[in-house]
Amino acid sequence: MKEDLINQYSQTLINIYPKKYLKNCLYDYIVVLKNQENPIEKNNILYTNYQDFFKHDYLIYPIPVYRKPRKLLTYQESMTILNNMNYGSLAITNDIPYCVSLNHFVVDQHIYFHCGQQGYKLKGLNQLACYHVVEDLGIHQEAFTNNHNSVVVYGILKEVKKNKKALLEAFLKRFTPDFTKDLTVQAIENTKILELEIIHITGKKHFH
Repeated sequence: MKEDLINQYSQTLINIYPKKYLKNCLYDYIVVLKNQENPIEKNNILYTNYQDFFKHDYLIYPIPVYRKPRKLLTYQESMTILNNMNYGSLAITNDIPYCVSLNHFVVDQHIYFHCGQQGYKLKGLNQLACYHVVEDLGIHQEAFTNNHNSVVVYGILKEVKKNKKALLEAFLKRFTPDFTKDLTVQAIENTKILELEIIHITGKKHFH
């Protein structure tokens, strides 16, 4: 159903939220669309706009509101940027705020990372984390600004223990397509795969 809604509203969709991420809400999904003036309910799905969604505080997580919704990119535009960029910054909160730059790849609305068996980022497992990518579009000297597109994703950071070989092969295919050697059992065992399921995504365009 979610994939069908994404495809159906690809030109205007900003975000889509299943019931499991909503509070005090009986809808199966809430679909946030550009240019949706008034909320409409149909087949137990609420179609609404960005401002109305956050006004009603539907999300179970206190994710910040973007204050200039006119600059928001569509869901598909945001996903395109995520797929085109090679790395971004993963932020977690544990004892201290912590941010680390990582390569990523996207499969079925999930963002995947690889890392070693140790590292501070693993303290963020099973908690809400934030991932940020920036597409640099150059300096606009007359406007004294840096043109860019950016995407921020919020989701629960989890360790993946199944299908690790397939995911690592997908990672290699993305970044080193000429790599032809088979992955060894030891290489797979020594590598962790982390997953960020997309709960909320905000893409914005800053361009003069």
